[in-house]
Amino acid sequence: MIVLIDGDCALCVGLVEWLGKRIPAEKLNPEHIMFVPGESDWGTELLREAKVTGFDSVVVLNKGEVLQEGAAVLALAEVLPRRWKVVAALGKIVPRLWRNAVYRQVARNRISWFGRKEVCAIDSRVAGVTYGPRGLLKRP
Repeated sequence: MIVLIDGDCALCVGLVEWLGKRIPAEKLNPEHIMFVPGESDWGTELLREAKVTGFDSVVVLNKGEVLQEGAAVLALAEVLPRRWKVVAALGKIVPRLWRNAVYRQVARNRISWFGRKEVCAIDSRVAGVTYGPRGLLKRP
């Protein structure tokens, strides 16, 4: 699973930090998940190949599927502990139009609600599955 994140470095994004604290150690590796900044050379290439335009948030590429907005967030639950998988299963019951509306509302307000990091929060667990301009993980 490749998760494309907006910005020039995936490590500074709150979602990546949040996921890094919750993904079990055995799944926090490039075979299960990799965070790629959408603005990186590889991220740009992946978005072009997936025919994603207007990228400004999170996109999940998973086994040939291109997932955005609410569907992308629900797909991320596959690498999280069981309780999040239950939340995701319940979330899939909600009509896509409503899920995406909630997603957009959170995305619009995320900085005012959760704040912004002034310093990069490099978590060594997450750095190993992040490809970015700092070369923390070489492009496969």
